[in-house]
Order: sequence, then C-alpha cells, then structure tokens
Amino acid sequence: MLVLIYDTDRLRLATLSHNLKDLGLKWTAVVKIDDIKKSIKKKNYDLLILDNTAITILGRLKKLDASIPIIIMTDKDTQIDYEKIIFWDIKGLIYRPYRVDYFKNVVEKVIERRKAVLSNSKTMVSFKQKIQELQALSEIVKAISSSLEPKEILRIIMEKTADLIKAEGWSVLLFDHDKRELVFEAVAGAAGKKILGMRLKVGQGVAGWVARYGQSLIVPDVTKDPRFYSGVDKKTKFTTKSILCAPMVSKDKIIGVVEVVNKVGGEPFTEDDLEIFENLVAHITVALENAAMYRKMEEASLIDDLTQLYNSRYCNQFLDRFFTDRIPTQNKISLIFLDIDFFKLVDDNFGHLVGSETLQYVGQRIKKVVRSGDVVARYGGDEYIVILPNTDKKTAALIAERIRKEVSKEPFFAFGNQKFSISVTSGVATCPEDARSRDNLIGKADKAMYAGKLSGRNKVVLA
Repeated sequence: MLVLIYDTDRLRLATLSHNLKDLGLKWTAVVKIDDIKKSIKKKNYDLLILDNTAITILGRLKKLDASIPIIIMTDKDTQIDYEKIIFWDIKGLIYRPYRVDYFKNVVEKVIERRKAVLSNSKTMVSFKQKIQELQALSEIVKAISSSLEPKEILRIIMEKTADLIKAEGWSVLLFDHDKRELVFEAVAGAAGKKILGMRLKVGQGVAGWVARYGQSLIVPDVTKDPRFYSGVDKKTKFTTKSILCAPMVSKDKIIGVVEVVNKVGGEPFTEDDLEIFENLVAHITVALENAAMYRKMEEASLIDDLTQLYNSRYCNQFLDRFFTDRIPTQNKISLIFLDIDFFKLVDDNFGHLVGSETLQYVGQRIKKVVRSGDVVARYGGDEYIVILPNTDKKTAALIAERIRKEVSKEPFFAFGNQKFSISVTSGVATCPEDARSRDNLIGKADKAMYAGKLSGRNKVVLA
C-alpha cells in the first residue's frame, strides 16, 4: 500500500516516515501544498496523511480521486473547520503530539477499510466483466444458432468472438478422419488467408496434440513448449507467442479444434479465458453438428429412395437456379426426358420386386454413360431426366442415343434366371432455342418423348 504524506515541517515528515515504515507501508513525502495534486496525478495512492493546512484544497483533491481516504494531522491549539472535515468524509483526525500506538491504530484501520474497498471494487469489476462475457457469449450463440450453413457458422465465429477473447488470431481446424489430419477451415487475423486449407497431422503442433488427447491446453510461452510447431509461422511470417486451444468433441469423437493465439496486451491466457473459451467451443460444436445433420436431411430429401438418383425436387431446384442466374442469350442447357418402353409388362410378368430392381439398373446404366457434370434424376415412376449443363442440342442428342444403346445392350434378369430386354424412348429439348423456363424446357422434352412413343418407341426425338 502506498501513502502520500504532506507537511511543511521536514522533521515531522521524518517522524511520519519512520512510523509508516514500522507499519510496513511505502510512502512519498511532499513539503509543498501544490505538490499534493501533482503527485496524485502521477501515482495511485491508498492513503493521504496531510497537515491541516491542506484542508483548503480538500475539494480539489476529492475531484481528482474521491476514493482515497484522508487523515488530517493538526496541533491541539489549531482551530479546525469540523464541517469541512465531516463534509469531505475525512477518515481520521490526529492531534500532535500523538502517541505512536494511537497513530498506528488509526492508520491500520483506515488501511484495512481501503483494502476492503479495493477488494469489493475488484469483485464488482470482475462481476461486470463476467456479465459482459455472458452477454457476448449469448449473442454469439444466437448468431451461430441462426444459421445451418457450416461456412456461415465459421464466419460468425470469427467475427463475433473477437469481443469475447481479445486475441491477435483465431483458427478453426476440422478433423479429416480418413486422412487423420486437421484442416484449417476458418482463420481470422492478418496472416489467416495464407493457411486456409493447410493440414496438420494428428499430434503435430499444439492443435494436433489437443486433437490426439482431447484436452484443452494453455501455452503461455510457445518457445518453452516442445509441442509447438513453427511451420505455420514460417508460412505466414507471423510470430506466435501464446496459444489457447480446445477440442470440439461430438459423441466422444474429436471433430476438430479451435485455437486463439497471442492475447492482446501481451499477457498469457488465463484459466478464466479457458473457461469462457471451452463454453464457446461447446456451442460451436453443437452448431456444426446441427448444420451437418440438417445438410444430411436436406440431401436425403433430394435423393430418390429406390434408385439413389436425384429426385424431381432436386431436378426442379437445379433448373430454377439455372434460369435465375442465367444471363439472357448466354449459357445453354439441354434436357433429356426418357421413359422405359412397356414397363408395365415387367411388373405384370415378373412382379413389382423385379420391377423395382429394373428401375435401379436402368439408373445405373444411364449414369455409366453420362458425363461427370451431368445430373441424372428419377422424375417419377419409370421416367428419368438427364440435365446437361452447357450442352447444345446436337451433343445432347448424341448422349441420349448413347443412353438408349446402353440400356438395351444387355438383358435384365428375373427369378429363375429368366431374361428380358427393355428399351427407352427419349425426348431432347434445349434452352434457349426451345424454352426459356423450367416448366417449358421439361414440357418440350416430354412432348418430344411422347411423339417418339407414338411413332414406334426405342428412339430419340428432338424438340
């Protein structure tokens, strides 16, 4: 605790200094009244012991810092303005000459009260800080929960958490279980973009250690920790000093890690930082899990259960995106609408189980001959659609003919090694020459296919 003592009499100051030394207190002494204010501006004092001549400037001292307790020293025959003493909340009044034990008793009591005030003040600051942290965490959780897109969730994390834990850099690494590697999926900070997509082996670096053992880690000084991997710093030209890292755990499995580097201000990360950080990482994990689950459900809703091809819903969504994003007169797209010829006879002659298997095999044969960027969908019943992006009608016709030949090339099998053959009839339409909307494009191809049915089947007809 630091005490400022003022008196114009240097001998009395020497006596005060000796008494304070006995109490284990540090002090600064001034002999000019103007030096009291100057000294308070330069240092944080816990107690002022002032000669009564300083009563005239009590108001100005209180304006500088009203929390510092004051003891006034005065002679017995000096007249004191007690109203001012009471008004300015003076904590002690000691008459000279004083008994040393009395002086020490008064100072000790004032110092103890000062310690209690400072302790309560720190508690209040800590409490307010905790409230701010919880509010920030609540906002982050709301923001994360509002999205089901993993990339959007990671973007929100990077933006929002800067207010929660002040650090120079953030990164989220997701676990590639097949390769047993961590991949930098989201990075915040000046050098972040240089390491997006960079991979670390499990066990490599602090993040790799956390992924291997599933434990959070505070590294106050990376130069003293053998687990630190300097390869990332070499690539980014960044200097890592300290790290806070926590695992993302889902159903007892590590799905990734989140780490922050270099706490702003230079001090190391604390256990309080870790507590907040782990709470945040838990919410991040749940958000990513929900996003992954939603993505699987969404994908499932776009897949035909029987053939595992895309369904009509996906087909419509794909075409809607094309016609929404397409620039007029640019970007061609062709569509093949095909139907199995006399498919009802398969069900009637061999049963619905064989019919269902036939639909699966037809889908497989179509996928075998189309290109990697083409979209194959079971549109309904025994109808299929093949969407051919950036493809003119002539090329689409060739692909449709290739499909026709592939489907009828080999026989299909029923029970007891019975064999049967099937054929398909296709209609081909192209945007923009045949249609400029989704429904018109499908309709034109369907109409061309129906014309092929009426004219003999097992053929390709152009719109």
